[in-house]
Amino acid sequence: MIRTEPLCQRSSLAASANLAWMDTVNGCTIIQPASIEGLLTFGAEETAGAYSVMIGEGPPGSPAPALREHPTTDEAFYVAAGEGSFQLEDEQILVPAGGFVFVPRGIVHTVWNAGSEALRGLIIISPGNVEHEFVGVEAS
Repeated sequence: MIRTEPLCQRSSLAASANLAWMDTVNGCTIIQPASIEGLLTFGAEETAGAYSVMIGEGPPGSPAPALREHPTTDEAFYVAAGEGSFQLEDEQILVPAGGFVFVPRGIVHTVWNAGSEALRGLIIISPGNVEHEFVGVEAS
């Protein structure tokens, strides 16, 4: 049966009708599509420590964050729209919409939007119950 009435209250992440909002239904997390400014996150509490998730959008031409590694967490990136430019150790690769990149802990990397349209995607961090440390690395 498909329900059309609300099953639960919107979470505190629902700042306005233009922002994505998150519901919990029978223990499942649902994020409704909408415009996202910055990052929408949920994590250890919602996933029993298994992982954290960030959903966001970056404007075209955004500069790359500094090269970094994460000593205790893995990251997975799903590109939903636009193109993500990734530097993975000493290699650069362009990943189009529908692409997926898994970065194991300890791998030097960064990602940016060098494309002409907004980059929208999903980042999954595992495990979610440890600090997601950013260790800066100098470019070689």
